[in-house]
Parts: sequence; structure tokens; C-alpha cells
Amino acid sequence: MKPLLANKSTELLTRIDNAIDGELVSVVMNNPGDFTLEFSVQDKNRGYDWINIAFEVSGVKDARLLDEEKLRHLDMSEGISIIIEAGVCGVGIGSYKSIEALKSAPLYLIGTALKYEERPFSN
Repeated sequence: MKPLLANKSTELLTRIDNAIDGELVSVVMNNPGDFTLEFSVQDKNRGYDWINIAFEVSGVKDARLLDEEKLRHLDMSEGISIIIEAGVCGVGIGSYKSIEALKSAPLYLIGTALKYEERPFSN
């Protein structure tokens, strides 16, 4: 996994078209303060081929999670938001501009560090 810096998050979101109409594949609790979200998305750099991308949120301070059977039914028409501000970072379903707004998302994780990793496509 590579750290996702604030100045690179917009570039990554543009590349995957904010994960609009993607699919949330899994939410994994690595330990009580460390979660990984994995999405299937289209990658502009690969001619819009599908890839999976995982985001690991460490130091989780706040979260809203769903039961695993509800993940595939989550509306991804607005994609995802990645917010990094003042030493706090968050990932959530939907389009949001601040950490405070992100807390109204149907699923979100807010923590102290964010990493990401590209993975082969699988659903």
C-alpha cells in the first residue's frame, strides 16, 4: 500500500472517475482501528478497464459501516469522496467536500492516515 497524500487524492479520484457506478467489494477490519475498503472501478489510464482499488484507513476515529450483505446494494451513482484536511482523512460513499459533511454518508471511515493499492479486477 502507498500513502495517499492530499495533493494526489484529486488526481487519483479523477483517474477512477470518483468510482461512479463502481462497486464496493469489501470492508475488512484489519484491527479495531484499521479498516480496508475495496472497490471495483474503471481506470481511465487503462482505457476504462476495470480494476480493484483498496483504501486502508488507519487510526479510525469515526465510522458508519453496513452489514456485508448490504454492500453490493449500496448506491454508487455519486461515487466516493476522499477528504484530507488538518491531519484527518476520510473515505465515504457519495459526493462530499468536508469531513463534517462526510459524516452524513451511508458508509464512511474517518481516521488519521490513508493508503491505497491497485489490485487486479475481481468481484
